[in-house]
Amino acid sequence: MWIFFSIACVVFTGLHAFAAFSGKSMAKAMAFAAFGFTALTLLSEYAMVVSWVQAEDWSALLDVVPFMFPMLIAYTVILVAANGLLLFAGKKGH
Repeated sequence: MWIFFSIACVVFTGLHAFAAFSGKSMAKAMAFAAFGFTALTLLSEYAMVVSWVQAEDWSALLDVVPFMFPMLIAYTVILVAANGLLLFAGKKGH
C-alpha cells in the first residue's frame, strides 16, 4: 500500500507544480493531497513494521528497517520542501 501512496504523492506534487506555475486555482488542493499522501505513506510503512513486530519477524525488521529509514526521511523532506516552496513560488493573485 505504501507504494501506491508514495506514487500518488509524487503525482500530486507534480500536479501541484503545474497548477502553481500556471495559475490554476486548484494548487492548494493539490498541495493538500500531496501532504496527505506523504502522511499516508509514512503511516503505511509504520503499519508494516508494526505487523512484523506483532508476528515477531525479526529478520524482516533487521533487513528492511535500517535500509528504509533514511530513504523515508529523504522522501519526506524532499516532498514536503517541494510542496512548501511551491505554495509560495506559484503565480501571485490566485
